[in-house]
Amino acid sequence: MTNNLQEIDGLTENDLELVNALQLAPRASWSDLSVILGVHATTLARRWEHITNAGLARISIAPGPGMAAQMEMAFIELTCRNSQVIQVADELFKDHRTMTIQFIAGSAHLLVTVAAPGQSLADFLLTTIGSLDGVLHYSVRTVTGQLMDASNWHFRALPPAAMRKLCLLASKPDPREGGVRVAMDEIDQEILRSLSISGRMGFKEIAHRAGITPPAAARRVNRLIEGNYINVRCDIVRHSLGRNVSAVFWGSMSPDDILLIDRNIAAELPEIRIMVAVTGANNIHMVVWLNNPSESLAVERKILRAIPGLTIDDRRIVLRTFKYNGARITESGLFGEVLPVGF
Repeated sequence: MTNNLQEIDGLTENDLELVNALQLAPRASWSDLSVILGVHATTLARRWEHITNAGLARISIAPGPGMAAQMEMAFIELTCRNSQVIQVADELFKDHRTMTIQFIAGSAHLLVTVAAPGQSLADFLLTTIGSLDGVLHYSVRTVTGQLMDASNWHFRALPPAAMRKLCLLASKPDPREGGVRVAMDEIDQEILRSLSISGRMGFKEIAHRAGITPPAAARRVNRLIEGNYINVRCDIVRHSLGRNVSAVFWGSMSPDDILLIDRNIAAELPEIRIMVAVTGANNIHMVVWLNNPSESLAVERKILRAIPGLTIDDRRIVLRTFKYNGARITESGLFGEVLPVGF
């Protein structure tokens, strides 16, 4: 990603700097951000409200390793009747277990990312998918490990010194390791629902929704973050960064090679949004952002040079995204209605 980000698609350079700051420290206070960015806290809050109201960016949550150990996550490819693809996508949008729904170029029509609490993936497949008349066939890859997480991805609109200060504001746990195991209760579930709507929701509002005090809300939120149960992340619409195309790569690696992946490799490969280990013939699932489809081969070569032992065996271009991490994506590619998570 270039360091010379300029005003594009409704986001000024100052807006991009704010989004970059929130990618690095998504729950930092406006006053703390004000000191680093040199902009009044009220101005930052007003600017962020404008960005989110326009559907250009949002802060949400995704399961961390601690949460993933208590749920079933999977990527499901659906082959549908041609006339019912949109209908199937609309029906699945309403399900709290679907995080992302994408229309892809390939043998299947839809790629669905599912986060099923407990042991409910079988129910999702047999009951939810099984009840959809428009679905003809499905295949499933279950997630077995997170290797590179989207919450750690960011572009570089800020000077290195400012980015270092922001990283200190929000020191993140290692995404490969789970924290101390926590028994989730209904209050935690309500907190997750609140944060999935707005990852910057204040402790006072979270407390009101969960029926607890603000200090108790702060303790529980911090426990979930520090224990690696959730990743708080700031997402921005692709076209605002010139990354108009999303692609999915499936590859293979030996278990020993997976353990040797450099934990700082994301800095060398800003094109990768997420990389996870999965079941199936190809045990690596990657999502990459591209300027255009013709860039795919060059990015593939770059990834293969950077990650020894990896082969890339299959590829899909995403033609349209219906839902992204709980939010509806409009035909213009903007964030719309948000459905609280089900995990």
